[in-house]
Amino acid sequence: MQDTLVIVVVNHSKDADNYFKNDNEKTLQFLSTSKYIFTLGIVDAATQGLELPSKQAGVGLARKIGMDLALPHLKNNKSFIFSTDADTIVDNHYFNAVIDYFNQYNAEAAVVGFSHFPRENTTLGHLIKEYEKFLLLTARKIKEAGSPYGYVAMGSTIVCTANAYTAVGGMSRKKATEDFYFLQELAKFCGVHTIPDILVYPSSRPISRVYLGTGFRMLQAKQGLQINNLYYSKYAFSLLKQWITIGTAAWKLSLFELLDKTGSKNIELKNFLLREGIEKIWKNLQSSSPSESHFIKQFHRWFDGLKTIRLLKYFS
Repeated sequence: MQDTLVIVVVNHSKDADNYFKNDNEKTLQFLSTSKYIFTLGIVDAATQGLELPSKQAGVGLARKIGMDLALPHLKNNKSFIFSTDADTIVDNHYFNAVIDYFNQYNAEAAVVGFSHFPRENTTLGHLIKEYEKFLLLTARKIKEAGSPYGYVAMGSTIVCTANAYTAVGGMSRKKATEDFYFLQELAKFCGVHTIPDILVYPSSRPISRVYLGTGFRMLQAKQGLQINNLYYSKYAFSLLKQWITIGTAAWKLSLFELLDKTGSKNIELKNFLLREGIEKIWKNLQSSSPSESHFIKQFHRWFDGLKTIRLLKYFS
């Protein structure tokens, strides 16, 4: 642990509820009066005058502040940056297991296996397990379709090297889905591994501070949302696989040939691609690719995680 720097970003927006302000005040006091076996950095973005601007405040900016501040203190560009949340527990072997995996597979970015708590036989326990199943199955099916974006995007499970972090411009500042967009950029740069060991235990508490994510979904579920309604259809995954198979093999196909081939499979798939602007990028996608392998990488850079989700929603 002597080589470990932990940075805690205690934050809220200027217009935050008094509940969060009082809680953060207690957190700052606790952190500053306790002793640790590692180096601790405390970022005070909660005391009056230091609060985050209301328009930018959120989990994305908080993560970015902490990660950016860590960079000058790292040994080299192969050093690891771990992302987690205040209400997340990590396994005793978390650091060693992740580092061993990165070294074994020469990885630069990964998400770690997770299991939400509480896991007791309660209504919330059942709901979070249903939601976990949805996340994991969706990621698996996206991967099976041939996409490099087949992983669960969860901020408390992200690990990357300093090199990968800086190469993609750091963490997104978004108030929500910052983990999705950050991982998408990492996938384009170096690929995102999934470490199978369950080492991270995020909280399943129902909260409404952001409009997406586990806490938001649990709040919705408590209010009546059926988790089963979140699933994408088998039909949508089938079309995703067909499109990736056609698209990645189309290095030498003209746009007309590509659309004709796609339309013969499904006219709505062709219309979807036109809506996504394939006419504007296809020729450049080919001309900027000196080899087929390079073209496949460029293809996935264009047909990224966001377009993948849009396709699944469109055909579900």
